[in-house]
Amino acid sequence: MYQSPKVKPLCPPEKKPRFEDIPYTDVTLKDGTPYTLKLDIYQDPQQTEPGPCIVYIFGGGWSWGEYKQVTQKAVYCRDLVRLTNQGYTIVCPDYRLISQSLFPACVHDVKGCIRFLKANAERFHIDPNRIGALGNSAGGHLAAMLALSQGHPEIEGDVGGNPAYDSSVKAACLFYAPADLPREVLLNAAKMDQEPVDLTGTEVENLSNDNANSILALAIGYTGPGHNMKTLSELIQKGDTTDPDWKYVELLKLMSPIQYVSKECPPVCLFHGGSDPLVDPSETEHLYQALTRAGADATMIEYSWGGHGPSLGPEIDQFAYTFLMNRL
Repeated sequence: MYQSPKVKPLCPPEKKPRFEDIPYTDVTLKDGTPYTLKLDIYQDPQQTEPGPCIVYIFGGGWSWGEYKQVTQKAVYCRDLVRLTNQGYTIVCPDYRLISQSLFPACVHDVKGCIRFLKANAERFHIDPNRIGALGNSAGGHLAAMLALSQGHPEIEGDVGGNPAYDSSVKAACLFYAPADLPREVLLNAAKMDQEPVDLTGTEVENLSNDNANSILALAIGYTGPGHNMKTLSELIQKGDTTDPDWKYVELLKLMSPIQYVSKECPPVCLFHGGSDPLVDPSETEHLYQALTRAGADATMIEYSWGGHGPSLGPEIDQFAYTFLMNRL
């Protein structure tokens, strides 16, 4: 019987990228510094014909991680790269962390990545109509935004240009992803058993109380005197749209995949561990119910003993890869 390891091992890809450190756009960080977003493309060196592509989006609370996968402890990139033997292309893109730029920069980045891949499909031997996404945790949230918010210009952004191409994906797999961010704030605030500490920035060392529960407040820039998880939770519960701080709640909604659920969403498969200590399993159940009510093509797997990665077990992980392969 599978049990999540207490110490998560590093799981780097077992192959080198065919196309490495490819710049896909230049952006500006919140401090005004120019920054180049890059990606790695794993592919059989002999491939010349366009084939299916899976974009893997790394997790880390929108605060940690990198596209090179040298520090990553989730298994998904390593496993996906093995699919290059079967003609699949795997893309690992960079995106701006919240210490670099606040929400919604990271969503704009991954959408720009998809448009870049479609605009350069011939160069990289990718079929632009057969692109899927898989992400875990914060990466699962970004994969959900790709899958569910396509066709919504208010969240599209213009990162990287290529406006002639859309950022839609054909299917997505979402591992333990936050889905309704105002709801997640309420859940996180309720878990905090210490006096709230005013938030002062987006650096990891400034996270208040139990470390991970304040990330969403930091991600939207809800910082300064009187700004903490308790006051943000109270703001959401009051529902006063005339409050000057209501703009933060609107940003949380804008970044919530559940806001974009419709029957037209591409097929999605949702995964969660019932013992996840970081993202409440009810987030995935909540999203699945919304997709079901809308008549969308949705599948959900929840494993009672599963935690917050690095895997939900080889059988469940393989189900995700097969789900994408069958739909691309």
